[in-house]
Amino acid sequence: MDPRADEGNEAAGRLTFWPAVISAAYAPLGWRRARFVLSLIRPHLPAGPVLDLGAGTGHTAALLSKEGWAVTMADVPPHAGALGQRLVARPIAAWLSRDFGVPHVLYGGAVLPFADRSFESVLLAFVLHHCPDPQATLREAARVCGGPVLVLEDGDDILPGRLERLTDALVNLEFGHPHAERSRAGWLDLFAACGLGVRHEHGFTSRFGGLRRRHRLYVLQSLVMWPG
Repeated sequence: MDPRADEGNEAAGRLTFWPAVISAAYAPLGWRRARFVLSLIRPHLPAGPVLDLGAGTGHTAALLSKEGWAVTMADVPPHAGALGQRLVARPIAAWLSRDFGVPHVLYGGAVLPFADRSFESVLLAFVLHHCPDPQATLREAARVCGGPVLVLEDGDDILPGRLERLTDALVNLEFGHPHAERSRAGWLDLFAACGLGVRHEHGFTSRFGGLRRRHRLYVLQSLVMWPG
């Protein structure tokens, strides 16, 4: 037997071992979070293709696919301090992409590799406050979307404080990551600057390690397509 074949099989086993282990370990939390996100956005999702921009572990995209939506995941490559993305999110997303047949696209973070209005909706679930340029990211999301842009973000009327930012970094294992958190008024200003109006919004609460955190869902639509 060719020893090089054995070495190749061992290498392939190492490449699949960690994604399999971390996917199984994270599954209860990942699917529970995905079901919660879907319960929030389902009333606002039209039929048709969905872009999950900043898809993270991919559980929400996989659940949407299972529920009948045509979903594409898009992410940027992890930076040096993005340990959670490198060690947890990307391996799981690759695993779920294969299992559920959901395309997973990596791009440079500037221009999305899709034509205008390629999707009927775009989801950004707790993504914008981690973007170096949230306005540019949101403009790109709006460009490729022919319907609602659904944004879930931390905070509410009060700007998230240092403790919330620290908790966010620890939960996501993200160090040296942008933290562009805003109050509700700050997000509304950003949406308006991108030519997006708010069709619906509501707040909700989560708990982590005994800490209660406030979040908000914004359902946005281009003011050009929705002048009223």
